[in-house]
Amino acid sequence: MGESVEQRLTWTELGVDRPGWVVTGSFAAGGANYNATFFNVDELDRFLDFLFVSPHKPATSRLYLHPNVVPRRPEDQLSNLRFQFDVEHGVAAAVILVVADGDVLRWQTDGDSARPDVVLAHDSWNEHETLFPPESFITIAELRQAVVDWGFGEQVPPDAVRWVRADGIDWF
Repeated sequence: MGESVEQRLTWTELGVDRPGWVVTGSFAAGGANYNATFFNVDELDRFLDFLFVSPHKPATSRLYLHPNVVPRRPEDQLSNLRFQFDVEHGVAAAVILVVADGDVLRWQTDGDSARPDVVLAHDSWNEHETLFPPESFITIAELRQAVVDWGFGEQVPPDAVRWVRADGIDWF
């Protein structure tokens, strides 16, 4: 288990000017793949409504926070959030990466919803290497709030759930 997060950063401290930033994402659900851009919390909420009723356990969802410019380049991303959930069992887990002063900071959810019969990963392409530990499992309602707060709130990691440092996660 990583070190518990006591102090949070603000997006303002990291240079995010909200009107000039967007959240984009890649999602797989129900056999289809989706790429979406969210300009406000209502758009993200509506999409999460759709995503969280998928009858199948989806692949890892990927969200990116970056300036609203075209073309969008990976090097412009300030933060990534990945999550996976299991509707049938009501659990989820997430990880956040943020670039701050040239360093990559990493946090993982820390919850009380462990299930020995559920496997979740932060990279479903390499699931066997990127499993979330059971102590990172939170409820889907908690995940939903954390995703919205990450995308359109002011603190990172968002205070909707507990987070621990997650050193060793290297995708960005």
